Amino acid sequence: MNRPDVHARVHETEHTITVAAPAGTVFGLVENVDDWPQVFPPTLHVECLERAGAEERIRLWATANGEAKSWTSHRTLDRAGLRVRFRQEVSQHPVASMGGEWIVEPLPDGHSRVRLTHDFRAVGDLPENVAWIRRAIDRNSGAELAALKAAAERAGADGAAFTFEDTVRVDAPADDVHAFLLEAQLWQERLPHVARVVLKEDAPDVQLLEMDTRTADGSVHTTASFRICLPGRRIVYKQQRTPALMSVHTGRWTVAEDPAGSVVTSRHTVVINTAAIASVLGEAATPEDARAFVRQALGHNSTTTMRHAKEYAEGRAGDRPVAPATYASLQRFYAAQMRLLDDGEGQAWAGTFAEDGEFAQDAGPAPLRGRAAIAAAVRSGAARARSARRRHFTGMLTARQSPDGTVRTRFYALVVDTEEGSAPVLRLSASCQDALVPDGGSWLVRRRLVEHDGR
Repeated sequence: MNRPDVHARVHETEHTITVAAPAGTVFGLVENVDDWPQVFPPTLHVECLERAGAEERIRLWATANGEAKSWTSHRTLDRAGLRVRFRQEVSQHPVASMGGEWIVEPLPDGHSRVRLTHDFRAVGDLPENVAWIRRAIDRNSGAELAALKAAAERAGADGAAFTFEDTVRVDAPADDVHAFLLEAQLWQERLPHVARVVLKEDAPDVQLLEMDTRTADGSVHTTASFRICLPGRRIVYKQQRTPALMSVHTGRWTVAEDPAGSVVTSRHTVVINTAAIASVLGEAATPEDARAFVRQALGHNSTTTMRHAKEYAEGRAGDRPVAPATYASLQRFYAAQMRLLDDGEGQAWAGTFAEDGEFAQDAGPAPLRGRAAIAAAVRSGAARARSARRRHFTGMLTARQSPDGTVRTRFYALVVDTEEGSAPVLRLSASCQDALVPDGGSWLVRRRLVEHDGR
């Protein structure tokens, strides 16, 4: 942290731009810091630390003269006056202190004028530090105001940002999946779509990653991204060099613990470069075609990365396919367990879970924990009269066993109801994941996750 030098001279700057958009639209972009990485080229990532009314504290990562910097700022929002005052609480060398204000002024023609002011002190008040800060402010302010103008003027148009994500479930601890994503310097050997990779980490948890990647059509693109490694197994990134079809691309990897292991999610936010659509996809291509193309290309590569992370983590965990005899015993276990439900033996069905077992589903309330809670839920369900005959069917079973004896399974489940005199009706289609522990000659469910299709 740099302490403000009260004897250093205060330097002031102001940058201005006129925007062909209403002042409220422009101010909304300034106010919403969560979207800044998609709006402002220098901004890499923003985390809101505190927010109460018109006051907020944010941590911001941004480039300055080509270097990744981070600081904490306090912001005061004057929504009525269309102003946002900011003051850095934690600055990085060579900045000793910095603050300023965003001012949005309505114009008579329905357009707006934006003024961005800065005041700063330089460490030691050294001329070279003052010059460095002025260069950074001039470069960033010019880029930010131009980007603000473009974002406000395209609001609601075809070039607006769109977001999508893909998810892969892993039968292994989240930390091992996270390690694969962190070790991007090894991706050239680990990922088939990565032809070249260079990773630099000049500051802790801030990486500059340059890659040559192959897309599904066989073309190779060179990209450069700043990656920020955050607590909670999160990695956020912003491309500094993007393929022609994208003017902005930010992303996020998250890895979370899961009842049956872990789940890894890749999230992308993209702004299409509409001017490049014709040259890249052909004269007849539309913005919708461009979004579909980008969705497929990015989704394919990120899903490939996640599947290799899954393979790596599951291999690291020492899981192996179960022996044929074990597989047969699992089939017998599930047949007996589902028949207990169909026969109304709820208490006995709950007895197929471990004493501290867990039952979770994405369509239900909070997970049930403990055999007693699971049994109570089954009794409650049985108390609701049901005129139809219900059958549970399972299939497509896969299973892997860990060195500690735990078996992780995946299977599909169908629930069919049949009213007397009527045709069967499919009530539920789901995918299930179990963690099973040995119990004599059979098994007990330690964790079960049911994911309902169609959600």
